[in-house]
Amino acid sequence: MAKHSLGPWFASLLLLNVMDILATNPRFESNPFTLYLWGQLGIFLSAWLKIGLVLLFGVLCVFAKRAAKPGEWLFASRIFLGILIILVAFYSFVVSWNIFIGLLQV
Repeated sequence: MAKHSLGPWFASLLLLNVMDILATNPRFESNPFTLYLWGQLGIFLSAWLKIGLVLLFGVLCVFAKRAAKPGEWLFASRIFLGILIILVAFYSFVVSWNIFIGLLQV
């Protein structure tokens, strides 16, 4: 079985999350949860909350690795890797879409 690292996937997720924040145009946001957060917290604090959630996920991965036995970590790391791959794919689409919408508005 090939050993895989969560680090590059986590770094990609964090980078894409920041790019999503930078590329989002508030006039064209369609996510009701994001609109609600912006209304309650403001855009700046909502951005920090999004980044904080990604960092919290990273901390969860580190603590799980330290607490798990080797066999348990193999299983847990596969689950974490699957979650990371799905999130990276999702944020890749979102950032691409935000950039596409932004280019149409120029």
